[in-house]
Amino acid sequence: MSAAKYLIEKYQSVVCISGATDIIMNGNETYFVDNGHPMMTKVTGLGCSASAIVGACAAVSENKTEATIAAMSLLGMAGELAEKISNGPGSLQVNILDKLWNISEQEFFENVNISKK
Repeated sequence: MSAAKYLIEKYQSVVCISGATDIIMNGNETYFVDNGHPMMTKVTGLGCSASAIVGACAAVSENKTEATIAAMSLLGMAGELAEKISNGPGSLQVNILDKLWNISEQEFFENVNISKK
């Protein structure tokens, strides 16, 4: 977390540390996103997907912290929901893409798992 704090101070930025629990920091607040599934670590390209989704959310929101939280929640949630109908990492990858395409607002708000420190 010291590297994250350094980046926040030096560049006045939002930092996301992805993992089993995603940590989003902005210098004033720290948020924890507990959506996702362990099998997601077996899917190639999800880190790149996370970066792309964060970028897309940041492009349409003035609040970059909220954009990052929403993006990481969305990807984690898509993985969590997609795993329920997947037989392994290959089908999980396809099912995550499908869930990102068709997740509803209601599904998002019923499954989001965010806490604040």
